[in-house]
Amino acid sequence: PMGARFRLQADYDISGFPLELQIILQAMKTYGIVLADNGSDWYVSGAPDARWDNDMLHLLDVLTGNDFEAVDTSVLMADVNSGEVR
Repeated sequence: PMGARFRLQADYDISGFPLELQIILQAMKTYGIVLADNGSDWYVSGAPDARWDNDMLHLLDVLTGNDFEAVDTSVLMADVNSGEVR
């Protein structure tokens, strides 16, 4: 669902990716991602920027939903009826 938090599984092997992508993939393991359910299955997108190599970004197309685990963020909720977090 839109806005759900997921984390790349800790045992996902990132060693075969270019260094720039290893940094991003490690961040996905450490900090996770926020799912933007816009119709494509596990498609990774980025902001258009001339400094970014889109061909490199497409190397992440190998990621699937099975490579991620859901993150339970309910423990951060201060009140079920608000957007406040702890």
